[in-house]
Amino acid sequence: MGSSESTSGGGGSKAKKTPVQTYEQFKTPEGRSAAVQRQQKILDSTRTKTGAFANQEADLKKAGYKLSADKSSVLSQDGKTVAGVTSTGSLFSGSKKVTDIIKSSQPKTVDQTKAMSKADRATTRIATSLETMSALEQLDEPSKAREARIQRSLNYGRGIQFAPTVLDPTRIVASTPTLSEVGGDIMRGLGGGTAPSVPYLKKGYQPEPVKGLIPTLVGGAVSGAFSPTYQLLKSGVGFFQNGGNNDRDSQTTPTAPTEPTQEFAESEEERKRKLAGSLKGGNVKGRSLFQTKDRTITSGMA
Repeated sequence: MGSSESTSGGGGSKAKKTPVQTYEQFKTPEGRSAAVQRQQKILDSTRTKTGAFANQEADLKKAGYKLSADKSSVLSQDGKTVAGVTSTGSLFSGSKKVTDIIKSSQPKTVDQTKAMSKADRATTRIATSLETMSALEQLDEPSKAREARIQRSLNYGRGIQFAPTVLDPTRIVASTPTLSEVGGDIMRGLGGGTAPSVPYLKKGYQPEPVKGLIPTLVGGAVSGAFSPTYQLLKSGVGFFQNGGNNDRDSQTTPTAPTEPTQEFAESEEERKRKLAGSLKGGNVKGRSLFQTKDRTITSGMA
């Protein structure tokens, strides 16, 4: 994306650039964060195993299998379950033939756990990462929630690879780490920071800074977000702001005011005079309900 140019009529007129909002200008951190949270809630609420093996149905039928009514399980001809989906979206199967059919329809996963030299590992990561990104770019534009998951994999700074599941055939994870890289992952997870850049990936596919657990906890403690008092007051906001309108149990049926008896009846002017006298004699000063300055809190009530 970029700026488009338009020219006005007439010879010799200078081309004028029409400003166009770029993707990076549109994708502000605040907007992206809000979109990720909103989309993730939608995905969580609609997650289902229904149709998990629909794409492989034709090949499975050719091999002598059939699917359950919701296409979430592979059955033998006599109705026994041969394969299905775990709670994490992975495949469980009692047949190598079924496993091979399912895996053949998914992106290939490169085994990066085997022992290899530093040069071979670098070569494998470069080829795998470029192939993975190329395949992703051929798909439709990802949602913000999926973008965030891909970015989390990129934040490890060692390239990415496919790690498909039945429910997410194009699932992306970071390349398998070495022991020294695991240590770096732990340090960034605790203290925050940015992983080394990956020279063979584009600018938009580079690691982003991560905050880390310790800075998050410290920031929460300083702001009072983790304070028990803060949480108590936060939970009590509804109580203090209720005003008798939101709590159905607190609502009472209004009754007609009763007339005061002759013994206690007094004029409005007399009540004002007595009230003014009591305030003047008591030296009452204005004070906030929550003000604690120059006071000592004890176990008793004042």
